[in-house]
Amino acid sequence: MSSLVEEATRQCLLERFHADLRQCRRCIDSGHLTETYPVFHGTTGSRVMVVGQAPAARNAERPLPYSGATGRTLRSWLERAGFDPADLHTRFYLTSLTKCFPGASPSGKGDRAPSPAEIALCRPHLERELELVQPDLILPLGRLAITYFAGKQPLSALVGQLLRREDALVLPLPHPSGVSHWLNDPANRALLDQAIEQLRAVRVELRLD
Repeated sequence: MSSLVEEATRQCLLERFHADLRQCRRCIDSGHLTETYPVFHGTTGSRVMVVGQAPAARNAERPLPYSGATGRTLRSWLERAGFDPADLHTRFYLTSLTKCFPGASPSGKGDRAPSPAEIALCRPHLERELELVQPDLILPLGRLAITYFAGKQPLSALVGQLLRREDALVLPLPHPSGVSHWLNDPANRALLDQAIEQLRAVRVELRLD
């Protein structure tokens, strides 16, 4: 099977998967959520996959994921690494550990982090996305997404480190949300700088332009 035919087949399968995913009720049936609105974006032609924790509220995700302040921060990091900021929405596959907004945090600051049970319910969805998209580079954002790919370690031990997952490189990044205080520490900002330089090098090595 030629590579073009193979990609066309995977894209058809991805579109079918997206249609099924939009109908998912696992978290409703399990009592975690009262409504679902799965958020994801991209095609099998996306060589970079961004994996976040969970989508923001529905109005913040329209028309695309990372359309608000978090997206602006993420695009600025990508630009520093030599990407066109528009690549985020035109060339990257955007997804998250859980596909629906988990609700506001009980503390009133930011969004609620999805529970381990919710992440487990959504795990087959993410694994199917990885299988169909076959990205060359995965960018997990924040503690939960990084833990999914690299195990439970301090962010300071992983941000800026280039890892490998099967046929893809994994470059952990801190979460670009303004709610996160991790980047308030100068040492952690230095790790972000290191991660961006790693991202620049990978962009050149894999010819991601």
